[in-house]
Amino acid sequence: MIHQKYDIRLEPIGVIHTNASIEDIKNSYSGVEGVVEVFPEYEEGLDGIEGFSHIIVISYLHMVSDENRRVLKVRHRRLRRFGIKIDDLPLVGVFCTDSPHRPNPIALSILELVERNGRFLKVRGLDLYDGTPVLDIKAYTPDRCIENIRVPWWVRKLEERIRETMGELKWI
Repeated sequence: MIHQKYDIRLEPIGVIHTNASIEDIKNSYSGVEGVVEVFPEYEEGLDGIEGFSHIIVISYLHMVSDENRRVLKVRHRRLRRFGIKIDDLPLVGVFCTDSPHRPNPIALSILELVERNGRFLKVRGLDLYDGTPVLDIKAYTPDRCIENIRVPWWVRKLEERIRETMGELKWI
């Protein structure tokens, strides 16, 4: 198989604003409040978005270092806040996690759209830092909802441990 190189160039269409600190965002289970600012030249692309309860925001994780872009195995460090010891977490491939450390630091966030004010979208559930460049926005529609999913044993085990600590939660 031939490994073909592509020259990919993306330009941000907006930026994230939040007053939450990096630590607050890292330690939040359900995310924080913030605003997605869409640049003026793209505002027309928002027409009709206010009718949706949720949006998908694709962003570039600008704070990921070149060294962390080479990381291919990680532990779910975020789960330590639930009382799970880091050594109890399996070492897994980065592509089965939401770790920001990855070859292409691109994030996909599903956010509750609270309100639209022109080119500014107030959102809840934000897991992105202030100043994060936004690459794209999509409406979250029912056809994207998948009800019956399969996950590996270690995800189920982590869910059980989290329930023991925090009680019943939506999927982690």
